[in-house]
Amino acid sequence: MDLTVTRSGLERCRRVFSYSMPVEEAVETVVPDTLPDAERILCATGTAVIKSKEPRAGAVGVTGAVAVSLLYSPEDGREACALSATVPLSVELDAPGVTEASLCAASITVSGVEARLLNPRKLLIRCVTDVSLCCWERSELSLATGIEGEGAERIQTLTQPVTFCPTAAVTEKSFAVTDEYQLQPGLLPLGDILWRRTELCPGSVRSVGERLVVNGSVRLGLIYAAEGSGELCSANFETEYSQMIDAGRELSSPDVAVYPMLTAEYIEPVTLAGGDRGISAEFHIVSQCVCADTVRADCLTDCYSNSLELETEWSETALTASRRRSAVTASGTVQLAAGATPANIIRCVAVPLRAEYADGALRCQCAVTVLCALGGGEIVSASGRVSCEAAWEPGEGETVTGVRALCQNCTANITQGGVEARVQCELEASAASGTVLRQLDSVAVTGETDCHDRPSVTVIRAAEGDTLWSLAKLCGSTPALISALNGLDPSAPLAGKILLIPRSCR
Repeated sequence: MDLTVTRSGLERCRRVFSYSMPVEEAVETVVPDTLPDAERILCATGTAVIKSKEPRAGAVGVTGAVAVSLLYSPEDGREACALSATVPLSVELDAPGVTEASLCAASITVSGVEARLLNPRKLLIRCVTDVSLCCWERSELSLATGIEGEGAERIQTLTQPVTFCPTAAVTEKSFAVTDEYQLQPGLLPLGDILWRRTELCPGSVRSVGERLVVNGSVRLGLIYAAEGSGELCSANFETEYSQMIDAGRELSSPDVAVYPMLTAEYIEPVTLAGGDRGISAEFHIVSQCVCADTVRADCLTDCYSNSLELETEWSETALTASRRRSAVTASGTVQLAAGATPANIIRCVAVPLRAEYADGALRCQCAVTVLCALGGGEIVSASGRVSCEAAWEPGEGETVTGVRALCQNCTANITQGGVEARVQCELEASAASGTVLRQLDSVAVTGETDCHDRPSVTVIRAAEGDTLWSLAKLCGSTPALISALNGLDPSAPLAGKILLIPRSCR
């Protein structure tokens, strides 16, 4: 007798490669002839830009750059000067399983920028970035659904519902966000922009049919020289955006991780309508979405026959059962020495370093730089690190799969001889639980069984954990016959009940 296990295919994206490591790059740059010699570095930060991600057969490459914005104090004692530099980034990886058709999501996060004077006209800029990359391939998960062929009617089959949460789609969209900014009331008029830093903040996501509505915002922080006086001033701006992104399939209850990256930005002072000086901003963004979805399907997990001898084989597949994301707010303070008591604070900058989960808490070290002015007008900076931590535990059976950090706020207060900086972070933890799908892989008939050797009725007391299926398989019956003879509700528990088990030759 030839028997075949029938199957259906469930579309999914199977992860074939992942990488997450810090990458260090350095460049030398010179102070332009139009600027005075540098005496000391005041502040240096960077904004990451992604240029390309290229999957190839057995390899994958990511290129990008860090746009460094730097302030230094000149030797001649004049006002702080601005300097910009670009640190290129290129990562080439061996990636078994990756093909040209693989789907990729990449993230580049600046975790440190260090600028050091080699001489008054030359600087060494070192950038440390956290580069994360995942690749998926479109595939089908094969699910056993039944048995067909000669003799299939003599086989009892157990089909059970399974619920799991595969990656259903990996998609992205490139777009531009443009805005014009006017300085907030009370700020001095805009002169030259000396320093800037851009942050992308993911927002909410919802699905509409085969599309995702992805919200987020762009934050722009500036230090500028006031027109006329040259006094250093700080300003902040934020632009919200909403984009419709095609997921390629309908998602029933999606869990979407969004990884937005800048691909370019253009910031410049302009004259706004009405004659005031303001800022024109254009941000080019790629929003990468990794969409998981809860799937429910029926799967053939067991079979037996009361009249045939069967040889069966099973297969096991590890699956993600559920995914969860939760966010907590953490804060920390640090005392920073400035060499003297500042007269006023110009700006406080906090950059999150690598975030992690350990021992029942989410933690993130943040690098903090406070730019301030002393009583005589001298500009100084104070730097250090602060730890932000909040209690959090994964659920039972869950494993933490990632932690992301975003600095929500950074403030500083003047203290004797320095400043006290306070940083507030949002820490987002991703967790998942796993399951193993055990399903029938093949079945073959090896002979006939004389079912008439068994008693016509067996009396048994059901134990804890017994089911109609397990009792029928054990005693040579069928679940339907046991339920009918004993007047059972199929959903009622059986433990402790005295049951009559009728013989069946099917």
